[in-house]
Amino acid sequence: MLLTAPVRDDYQSFPDLDQGLNTWRVSSRERCLLIIDAARYGEDDVFQQIYTFDDNPNWFWLFDETPFEAYKSAGPVVIDTVLDSALCKRAISHWGADEALTILVSKREAGLVLAGIRNSLIINCETFGPCFIRPYDARFLEVLNGCEPDKLNSLIGEGDAIIWAINGGEDIYWSCSRGGGSEGFHAHQPRSFEELLTWVSGWPRCMVLAKECEYAPSRQVEMIRKMWSAGHVCPASDAELKLLWQHAEKEFHGLHEKDFSNVSD
Repeated sequence: MLLTAPVRDDYQSFPDLDQGLNTWRVSSRERCLLIIDAARYGEDDVFQQIYTFDDNPNWFWLFDETPFEAYKSAGPVVIDTVLDSALCKRAISHWGADEALTILVSKREAGLVLAGIRNSLIINCETFGPCFIRPYDARFLEVLNGCEPDKLNSLIGEGDAIIWAINGGEDIYWSCSRGGGSEGFHAHQPRSFEELLTWVSGWPRCMVLAKECEYAPSRQVEMIRKMWSAGHVCPASDAELKLLWQHAEKEFHGLHEKDFSNVSD
């Protein structure tokens, strides 16, 4: 039995960003905000890159005007630019490959565009109470998009787009979601959301199994969605995770074989 409302069946990701932009109807000339997880790099590395590709960049901290403002330099940096700028192209090829880049496409004022993400940095979990989360993190967005897309849509405003990259090893896969809210997550989240967070943390271990099966990230998300919707948390043991994965994989193949058997010639 599913823990939440039925999820989307049209989930897509693209190894080529230009192909994705065309499918998502996003023009390369549109204005965007680049969210770069600068804390993952050396103190000056990100800013050296920024000023190399833009003499006068319009940047600020994501944690400005949030409860984490005192620690803003330990969080992501945000750059206001356009998709076809030299800086954006550098960000896509450099930080995108590291899963350290999220792109928000919008014509609205930056504070309004970021409101949903900033409002969602702290949530109250049913079991653990107040928790800091990273709603700008690529792996978090990938799992959320596959399991609870309505929650993802609440992070950004109507008509805005959020784009992120997942490193699949041989290819970088780009995904996108359109906004439908902008207020962010509800302050209190049920246990099912906590269980979803365990799969975000377990993403690297699931990727090992996905590579053994030669799955793209989108198929990996399908497997995670199946296990999470059945009420499973990501096991702490690699052996238990592998057994659970194998069981879900058998069920997945069984359902598809059943569907194909119902197709008449």
